[in-house]
Amino acid sequence: MKQSTKQENTAPKEIPFRKLSFEALPEMWTYQILSGLILVVPAVLLTELIRWVAGIGGDVFTTATFWTFILSWRFPVILFLGLLLVMLFLTLELLSQIYLTDDILNGRQAGIRRSIGRGVRSLKRFLNPYGIGVILFILIAVPLSGVGFTISVSKAFYIPNFILNTMMKNPFLAAGFIALIVYLVWFVFRSSFTLHAILLDEKKPSEGRKYSSRIVKENRWRYLKGLFLTGLVILAVNLAAVFLFTRIPDWILGGAGEVLPKNYTVDLIKAVRGGRNLSATDMEVTGYRSAAAFLVLTGKYMISVVALLSGAYFMLRLSRYYLEFTGRGRQLWAERPKKSRYLWKVIMIAAIFALFFLVSIAIGVFYNRLFTDRDPVKIVAHRAGGSLASENSIDGLEKAVGHGCYGCEIDIQRTKDGCYIINHDNDFKRLTGVEKAPADMTMEEVRKLRIKDTTGSGKELPVATLEEMLDVIKGRGKLFIEMKGPTTDRQMVDDVVRMIRERDCVEDTALISLNYDVIRYAETTYPEFETGTLFFASLGDVSKLTCDLMIMEEEAAIRGNIDEIHRAGKQAIVWTVNTRDKMYHFLDSEIDAVITDEILLAEEVQKELDDRTDLEVLEDKLSFE
Repeated sequence: MKQSTKQENTAPKEIPFRKLSFEALPEMWTYQILSGLILVVPAVLLTELIRWVAGIGGDVFTTATFWTFILSWRFPVILFLGLLLVMLFLTLELLSQIYLTDDILNGRQAGIRRSIGRGVRSLKRFLNPYGIGVILFILIAVPLSGVGFTISVSKAFYIPNFILNTMMKNPFLAAGFIALIVYLVWFVFRSSFTLHAILLDEKKPSEGRKYSSRIVKENRWRYLKGLFLTGLVILAVNLAAVFLFTRIPDWILGGAGEVLPKNYTVDLIKAVRGGRNLSATDMEVTGYRSAAAFLVLTGKYMISVVALLSGAYFMLRLSRYYLEFTGRGRQLWAERPKKSRYLWKVIMIAAIFALFFLVSIAIGVFYNRLFTDRDPVKIVAHRAGGSLASENSIDGLEKAVGHGCYGCEIDIQRTKDGCYIINHDNDFKRLTGVEKAPADMTMEEVRKLRIKDTTGSGKELPVATLEEMLDVIKGRGKLFIEMKGPTTDRQMVDDVVRMIRERDCVEDTALISLNYDVIRYAETTYPEFETGTLFFASLGDVSKLTCDLMIMEEEAAIRGNIDEIHRAGKQAIVWTVNTRDKMYHFLDSEIDAVITDEILLAEEVQKELDDRTDLEVLEDKLSFE
């Protein structure tokens, strides 16, 4: 009797799931932190190794050098290294986390070593064609659908905005794309428990997806209701965190920021070294900036903590649904063992805030050097004048120049008889209704065409020539001449260079193209000309490209690429920036120029950026992403 009582007293107490999830949060948070630290070193090493291999023996990989790269020995090596990197992230961010939640729900002792060990051992289950398919689905299809769990590496996979925008303008392509997304959302929903089935019930990958589909179908309404309510709770918690931790700096320092001078320049280090006495305003502004930086860093850190725990909680919920739908669910769950370690937690929290304090002091002292000592981002009008006038027209060029744009981008193609006209598409159908390519028409035939004004005015315009564009731009701005379409070749480079020289416009022009061969030819043959390569994806040090301007699609214009380009003494340009949020981001970045259709929006956003208080600048600049 005594032994039985002792066993009953030592048995774990059973509690509701809501209480269990709160008790498990410290374990899940510890896992997130420690697994992230474990992931850093091998992930950085593999990433740098991939970048190094990509840059061996010549130009790095971009969409402009795709075929040259894919036919080289570097391609299979990078595929292998990339697979190792994906497996590393898959193990730590998904597989091991599923094992962790399974241990928590089943009342077992959970730990990072145990969870990661089980995750590593489970990798062999995916070393088959169907298993690779599951990984590719997680890596590509899940991010595309916008729902479900994926891994950090999947951020490298995206549909370039210029392709997406083109698709959405075509009703048939838009309908097809929307149908694809709807199908993917449905497929991800049906496949929710594929990994759980493979890991927890040791099913083959081909069996795991079918098993997931079956149990989701049998429990679809209950599952949908649970997902909806869980999503609402997580959304509410995250919105509350964002509101609370972004409003606190405003409540505490917002009023003071309005009183202090905007864009105030103070350099304490230079002043002390020069023996200059600091004014009261110098000290007040520096102190305010340091206090604002501390509050912003603290607030954004807390928001990131809430977001990270929300993901962990959702995974715990998902694992609970799997156990319930497979007949292993409970009304009550085993209580987690208590692990106080209060001193360790207090020390860790104190260390984090001490670090924020020191960083904030440095930000206050070096604020101007960090955030304001840079040239403004230049504006380049897309297709001659952006939305100010009809695309690729003389009128657009005149309006963009008159508006103070730094430059204008145009698209040139060669006619059948060797003349150079301005047109974006491969044929004239969209703008004239004539389904003929420039290469199939003589200049005399092109002269007879009339283009519909893309601003909707109803006017009909002639097709402009490169000579006409050069005559307008000379001495007034920079003309970015994109060599476009199937007629882009070295002959085009030679012809365009001759025309530019004849008009003494070398300093007023830049030769750009998606065709890297012609840009490399232009740069090496005519080094006095400014040249640029357009690309929307890259791997490695893009500054090694043989040209002066790296013209990146929005998603490719990341900080690492920009820094490498600037270290090489070259320019970083981004295209085509047309939305307010992207405009706000890039006009407040280290980019040299943006190519845009929305000239007026760029001016409006730039004014907003110029009018920000120091607190607003710090809220925009400081991030944990």
